[in-house]
Amino acid sequence: MEKIVPVNKPLKMTGVKIELLVEFAVILLAPAIHTYYLWIYKKVDKKELINKVKIFAYLYLLLGLFGVVLILK
Repeated sequence: MEKIVPVNKPLKMTGVKIELLVEFAVILLAPAIHTYYLWIYKKVDKKELINKVKIFAYLYLLLGLFGVVLILK
């Protein structure tokens, strides 16, 4: 009778990672749409809009880096 030896290979959860990437991208779209709405219809001060764009630019950068790492792995 042969022994079954478990192989300790790391599980590739690429599907889960892609799903998370898409979910975070959709979540990050809401502030961009809201900022666009404020810019077009509410005529909010430009300085306030620039501050919002700066805040979310870092989050988009992190999301992009995560996507690049996911693609290159």
